[in-house]
Amino acid sequence: MATSGRRPSGFVSLLLLLAGILLFWMTVPNLGTAARAATADGPRGTFTAARLVCVGHSGHTSCEWSGTFRSDDGTVELAGVKLYGSGRDTFEAGQTAPAVDVGNAGRVYAPTGSRSWIITVVLVVVAYVLLVAVARRHLMPPSSPGEKARSITTPCR
Repeated sequence: MATSGRRPSGFVSLLLLLAGILLFWMTVPNLGTAARAATADGPRGTFTAARLVCVGHSGHTSCEWSGTFRSDDGTVELAGVKLYGSGRDTFEAGQTAPAVDVGNAGRVYAPTGSRSWIITVVLVVVAYVLLVAVARRHLMPPSSPGEKARSITTPCR
């Protein structure tokens, strides 16, 4: 990669560093939950729909059913949880469906698992790339002008 020999911008590097740290801070703690959601790893039970909760943003409305979860063995009982992936037409109040508690506060998942892990992994990779970019900009010694000239004029054999 050719460089201009200028010092990297401290402001841009600071922004990249802060963005990378923020993304890591937001995503890394959720990797375990995302993996459990992907594989539906947790106590299996029954979700009972109580009410439809809708949120509108940017001209789009997203709805999920809120209700209770009770594990098959009766050891886990959760109230006010949402069934991930349930939509407006999924249930009527009082209907039940099989579900899994993967340890994500306020949310249970279908026993088939979830693809919500994909965005978590993508954000971790983006955070890693940002931090590597900052490290390369400031920790790698710049190449000297003589090295650049040799690499450009040296013929391939």
